[in-house]
Amino acid sequence: MVYVYDTLVNLNEELLDFYDWDEIDNYVHIRRIPLFKINELDYYDFVTKKIRLVEEELLRINDKTQIFSNRGIDNIKYALVVTDGSGALVLEFNDKGYVIRKSKFIINEEMEILGIAKEIKEEKIKYNVISKKIDRNSMIRSEKKILAEILEELDTIKDDSEKIDYLYYEWFDTNDGDDKYITLIKDLKNKFTDKHMNFLELLNLLTIKNNV
Repeated sequence: MVYVYDTLVNLNEELLDFYDWDEIDNYVHIRRIPLFKINELDYYDFVTKKIRLVEEELLRINDKTQIFSNRGIDNIKYALVVTDGSGALVLEFNDKGYVIRKSKFIINEEMEILGIAKEIKEEKIKYNVISKKIDRNSMIRSEKKILAEILEELDTIKDDSEKIDYLYYEWFDTNDGDDKYITLIKDLKNKFTDKHMNFLELLNLLTIKNNV
């Protein structure tokens, strides 16, 4: 069995890109973990769909993953790294074969894994697709925090039609429209852009004045 050694991962229920990792996250320092090279279509399933490993695959990786801990070396019962030669992903499974946590790698460690992948044979990992799509928010966590702050501030002035009209105009560059508060909220949630930061600054000015 081929292993990846001495790598740091950020195992979460949600798959986070490395640039979205936070210093307060609970990182896992892996001593070794099994590595499997799979085909492009299977790798796409592992990344984008909810999958379940079959029992024989769980037995194959049982207690093969070791991590550094305060006690020395501990095991993760079911975990592996999959790669298609262009990307790499860590997955941890429960005893039923369902994915419970996953992680990407920082760039230099992913590049090392892709280098190993060039030297190993592609193989088949048996799994079933449980759901065709994993719900993933397109916003990174810092953007989610900003949006949450905007929505919280807006909620404090939602009954102030004058301020809502003003903010609506600043966001849409028009005064046309009905249910302006609801429409504004819906559009703010739709897609994060640079406008959100400027909008938050403007909103903070309005709420500060409101509290003076």
